[in-house]
Amino acid sequence: MVKRILSAVIAALTSPFSLAFYAMLLVAIGLGVGWFVALRMDQAEQRRKAAERAALEAALRGPEPPQRVPDPPPGDNPFEPRYISLGDEILSNLPGRRRALMTEIDLMTQRGPQAEDKLRMHRLRLRALAIAVLSELTVEDATRPDAPQLIAERLKRALNDELRPESFGVNLVDQVLVKRLFVQ
Repeated sequence: MVKRILSAVIAALTSPFSLAFYAMLLVAIGLGVGWFVALRMDQAEQRRKAAERAALEAALRGPEPPQRVPDPPPGDNPFEPRYISLGDEILSNLPGRRRALMTEIDLMTQRGPQAEDKLRMHRLRLRALAIAVLSELTVEDATRPDAPQLIAERLKRALNDELRPESFGVNLVDQVLVKRLFVQ
């Protein structure tokens, strides 16, 4: 009985009608897969063309204009002078003949509260740099009538050179104020 059922199934599967059905089924599957692949390729081509078009438009349009910096909060003038003290008096030895220079130094910036915060944060480093600059002075430089202006100029240059890499090339110190200057 199993032989008869098995031979009937094999005869039905290998009949000309069944073979034609299988061939049509295979053609339909092939057409479906081909349509799906072609659709995906067409979508990829459209994305590539859109990207090329966007790149060409961006090249023709040029660089975007810089973004507007937000306005400061009302009542806060960012260009108002802000004063930062380097601390107590600075004592520095002058070369030769046992002489010393004693001074007090303040910094002034008009670059806003961020610059003031940066100067306050680096106060110890700036004080050490000021001591180094003052120790390079000669007795003749320290006793000149325009010594405070000379010292202020040298300190401003040195402090701005020190801070410039961290402040994106901006000079944070607008003025150095030499409050007291004693040479002993």
